[in-house]
Amino acid sequence: MPPLFQLDDYDTCLLKNGVFCLGSFQLTIPKDNGQMTSIDSPENFGNSHMDYRGKKLYDILQANSNEKHRFNHTLIHRGLCSRMTCFGRADGHLSNRKKFQQCVNDLTRSQYGLVATLIRLDYCKSAQTPRRVPPDIADQGFVALCAALLVANLLGTFYDLLRNKEKKGNEVLLSWSIINNFKKLIHVYPNEDTLVSRFNPIHGIKSITLIGEIVAHSVIVSHISYLHNPDFLETRRQHLLAMMLTNGSIAVQGYILLSSFLFIHHFQLMGSRHNISSIQLFFIMLLRRITRILPVYMFMVYFTATWSRFLGDGPLWIPIMDKEAQICRLKWWSHALFIHNLYRPNDRCLLQTWFVAVDMQLYALAILLAIMLTQRRRAAIKMLLVMFVVAILCIFVAAYTYDLTAMVFITTPEFVRKLYHGEPSFNWLYAAPWGSLPASLLGVMVGFLYYNLREDKINLQNYRWFRVLYRISIVAVFGWILSAYLLPQKPSYLLSTVYAAIDRPVYAIFFSVMLFGSIYRIDRKY
Repeated sequence: MPPLFQLDDYDTCLLKNGVFCLGSFQLTIPKDNGQMTSIDSPENFGNSHMDYRGKKLYDILQANSNEKHRFNHTLIHRGLCSRMTCFGRADGHLSNRKKFQQCVNDLTRSQYGLVATLIRLDYCKSAQTPRRVPPDIADQGFVALCAALLVANLLGTFYDLLRNKEKKGNEVLLSWSIINNFKKLIHVYPNEDTLVSRFNPIHGIKSITLIGEIVAHSVIVSHISYLHNPDFLETRRQHLLAMMLTNGSIAVQGYILLSSFLFIHHFQLMGSRHNISSIQLFFIMLLRRITRILPVYMFMVYFTATWSRFLGDGPLWIPIMDKEAQICRLKWWSHALFIHNLYRPNDRCLLQTWFVAVDMQLYALAILLAIMLTQRRRAAIKMLLVMFVVAILCIFVAAYTYDLTAMVFITTPEFVRKLYHGEPSFNWLYAAPWGSLPASLLGVMVGFLYYNLREDKINLQNYRWFRVLYRISIVAVFGWILSAYLLPQKPSYLLSTVYAAIDRPVYAIFFSVMLFGSIYRIDRKY
């Protein structure tokens, strides 16, 4: 079988003043395959045998590519140097693109009896090739911003060191103090039965989930790289524990649920402590959320759009880092408005930040729900339960109508390698706000429920049935993720759409029970 990836030494190529080209090729059977003469014919024996071998090999490649856990082996990826391959021996009058195409096609035709057609040329470059985008005003502006932030941190830190600790300090300057911010970062509330300390387990839940998300996203690097042994990655994906990475993306629903839950709880407390209207609370909450997230978030978008592309170089730097920087320059304003998951969704600038947009969109919805339901908290739970069920049904209808499916069915090596580019299920279900709507509604409902239980002085720790349910939920959270291993490789259309509608809501239900048990301190086993 032709190797899926082949990459010459990039640095050596440029040092030898060679031309390095990177691109992808589609493998096909030679067009004259169906017209070949008998392989017993002496004048056609070599070509006929090669064509027969190519057809047989192509059938094998297609069969392998149709398996869910494998890459598309009819699409090969090459990074070749003119000094190291036939690429450099091609006709000197041809362009680098045509030389590259001819070289790969000749090699593939002679070795495997298949035609290789160039479908995407990422670049051709030599040591003399200048960078596509030299530093400009935007890059200089980022340097100026970093310098201003550094000066502000130094001023705040020196002020914190030299000020009179017995007097109240300047809050603006202290907000820039590294020492003051570090103290806030490591501060732990006393483990007493107080309103705030009951939420301490949430920090642990978020940390464990975050570690899992980081590990899952780090695996993406293996998919978009040129692997020497892709078979290892393909076969390991069939392991049961690999489902934690393949289907672990539903764990993001825990963050969505926590966001809505904590907001509702805070909203109720503010409404009872401060004599202000709900409209005022809406703008206070929304502004507080935006001012806390937007500066750091846009700093990362700005960095990705500017200096990230200058941090290194390599054969994959242009198609990955340079391309993302260009997209971030085009879409930065949609990130500032938290709508980048809906605007040109196939153009990926910081792919993982789809969650930031969805969270902000659903946070605004949670504020509206709180305003409408805060005066009737008892009925709110029933109303939200109905909305939760309706949201799931709407997702099912959308999935059935537009052929959308759950992430576990599209998290294949080939889709991950393309970062889900052009995949409707990712754009219009996974990364869309309505896909996470049930978890958000459940978070609002749990927030109202917890507030009502606390007002009624009901302690779930005293109920045996809930203690049992809580312990089951911990196993169920992980069990539900792993259960996708039992799903068929090619599910029926109905099963696919049903699972698309229930996979994340079911996880959110288990997560909410676990959250309740943690807040009520059922036990210390977990």
